Amino acid sequence: MLNFRTVLALLSLVLLVSCSKSKPQLPSNKGRMTDKSIAQLLEMNQKLTLKEDSLLLQYVEKSDQKFTKNELGFWFVIEQNTQNANLKDKEAFRFDCKMSLLDGKLLKSEIKQVSLGKKELVQGLEEALKLMHKGESATFVIPWYLAYGMKGNGKLIPPYTSLIYEVKLFE
Repeated sequence: MLNFRTVLALLSLVLLVSCSKSKPQLPSNKGRMTDKSIAQLLEMNQKLTLKEDSLLLQYVEKSDQKFTKNELGFWFVIEQNTQNANLKDKEAFRFDCKMSLLDGKLLKSEIKQVSLGKKELVQGLEEALKLMHKGESATFVIPWYLAYGMKGNGKLIPPYTSLIYEVKLFE
């Protein structure tokens, strides 16, 4: 006959095994197949981006200034170079900013005080300002996908609108 300890050990083992959690299963929609609508949206987005990039290339080639393309997709020219310090993340600074359309229509002119890294500016302009030193002036051509995107910004900036920023950093 089995003794009491053996029966208790077997019973404990059965309880432990029966209480273990089973491994979760992947939902049926999480297989290896890609969603066709997502693939179509990605393809459409790539086509829109390539089209905009070719339009901006035409714009900068017609310009009198010698623009350089940044790896993110915006174009820039530093017009007044200084040997002053670079802007740093979280550092507050002031700058004069003129924002216009590619056709030259001025949308806004203002003096702003912001801090880099706090998402107070559109992504393209914030990344562009990181290239500058205090006291410099520059022109940036920011594509719509790094500016106000597919939605625009109310009545001032329509959807899919690339922008030109003329910037002068104060020392």
